[in-house]
Amino acid sequence: MNKLLFVVAAFLAATTADAGVRIETLTRDVKTKVADGGAQVILVQDGKIRMQIPKTAGGMILKNSILYVLDDKKKTYMEMDKETMKKGAEQAGAAMKQMQDRMAKMSPEQRAQMEKAMGGHLPPGMMSGKPDTWDVKNTGKTDTSEGRKCTIWTLNKNGQLHEELCVVPFSSLPGKEDFEKTFKELAESFAGMASGLPGAGDAAKARNSINGYPVRTRFFEPGGAERAMETVVTKWVEESVPAATFDVPAGYQKKEMPKMGR
Repeated sequence: MNKLLFVVAAFLAATTADAGVRIETLTRDVKTKVADGGAQVILVQDGKIRMQIPKTAGGMILKNSILYVLDDKKKTYMEMDKETMKKGAEQAGAAMKQMQDRMAKMSPEQRAQMEKAMGGHLPPGMMSGKPDTWDVKNTGKTDTSEGRKCTIWTLNKNGQLHEELCVVPFSSLPGKEDFEKTFKELAESFAGMASGLPGAGDAAKARNSINGYPVRTRFFEPGGAERAMETVVTKWVEESVPAATFDVPAGYQKKEMPKMGR
């Protein structure tokens, strides 16, 4: 009996030590609190991250400094290490420069037609030829989001308020993981993909300089008007995550990365 109790106790201790976390985030109406779709789920354990995004029917896995992008509908995935991201960013940067050179020779009417054809999805700084500038500021003000006391930071675009983030220290969140290190690696992965776009790399750097984790983000129009939607962390709990969660699902076919210059 004593031996059995010892084995059970050892198992429970091991389980506790290896426990990961489950984070759920909702996008919802600021006033009514009605959610726009299901929750985005992030699972973290042993320095690995699995992110499931309901609207896109896909997700991402960060494991051993490699980012896997999953398409659950097509049962495919793409694999990106730091070198792949760097090459992709360089291709994108070259293509953007070529497009900017062409647009510089267009008449105002032609540029307006192109902007309309792109549906407002032209990259930052493309129309003006100048990349957007980004900076963040800790206002020192505090608020509460879902019961968590948080500090207000502002993310400014070209000197105007773009996002308001309510931030908590990583040390205040449940779990024994080194979240600051883990999420910094994830942020660096996105920064690597964004570095080829004018101003996008600067936006990523600004976000990465925020000291903590945003549990609420509210968005603003260029004129300073608050948009109707916000993203909020609704759940952050310790949870043992099976190791297979961070593997590409069986049967998924590897897909080559698209040429970003095209």
